[in-house]
Amino acid sequence: MKKIQHYATGQWLEGKEEGAPVHDAVTGEVIANVAIEGLDIPAILDYGRAKGGEVLRKMTFQERGNMLKKLAMYLTKRKDSFYDLSYRTGATKVDSWIDIEGGFGNLFANA
Repeated sequence: MKKIQHYATGQWLEGKEEGAPVHDAVTGEVIANVAIEGLDIPAILDYGRAKGGEVLRKMTFQERGNMLKKLAMYLTKRKDSFYDLSYRTGATKVDSWIDIEGGFGNLFANA
């Protein structure tokens, strides 16, 4: 069974328990588990504020925009996997398009 990992504090982490199952909305099949038990949430927040904030404060407005643009381009190249996952939630193609393409479009617009 796939267990969803979380990228936090500069590393990939996963909860200690089995977690909650994520079901395919069409078939009912369990496609992954998500767990946060055992994650040090205050430490994760502190890391984001100290390390992430430090890096962002050193960047210019244009550098931040370029970072968002690179992220949008990276995600756009992999959009088919997002459509596949969205379909498994029970979303229609149009709903998925609004969420996926719209989300990427927001990244591009903010870049």
